[in-house]
Amino acid sequence: FDRVMDRRPTMAVTLVGLAICMLSFAYGGSHKHGSRFEYLMLHFGYAGYKCLAITLNLVAFTYAAEIYPVSCRVTGSGLSIGVGRIGAVTAPLAYEWTREFSGTWTTFFYILACLVILDATLVAFLPFETRGKVLKESMDDSHETDPLCQPAECT
Repeated sequence: FDRVMDRRPTMAVTLVGLAICMLSFAYGGSHKHGSRFEYLMLHFGYAGYKCLAITLNLVAFTYAAEIYPVSCRVTGSGLSIGVGRIGAVTAPLAYEWTREFSGTWTTFFYILACLVILDATLVAFLPFETRGKVLKESMDDSHETDPLCQPAECT
């Protein structure tokens, strides 16, 4: 995707695909003796989830590294990766708590799909596009601050 589309649309499309795969996985896996269609949904959802999650991580970490000026690029990238690691550590705990609370494993994936859809919406408001741009040496070099979507202006 990243060679064809800009970073922000790539992240948005990947997140929507990720949400579809999560919903497919949860629905297909919730039927133990389901039809062939549900079997395919389970496996399509799982494979898509794994592939799209890797794609999203690559694009998101590249974007995170490119938005910071040289003077703080390593710190900003490290912070982005560190927050991702905290999420990776807490996700199994959230899964277990959700499973214990709801009694089923699918609730976690439905909640996660909702959060991913919210994330896809918020990507439209990122202020910088970095694909094909010269990397900034300082914050003063940055002039582009146009998000994909403009909030409604107050009149």
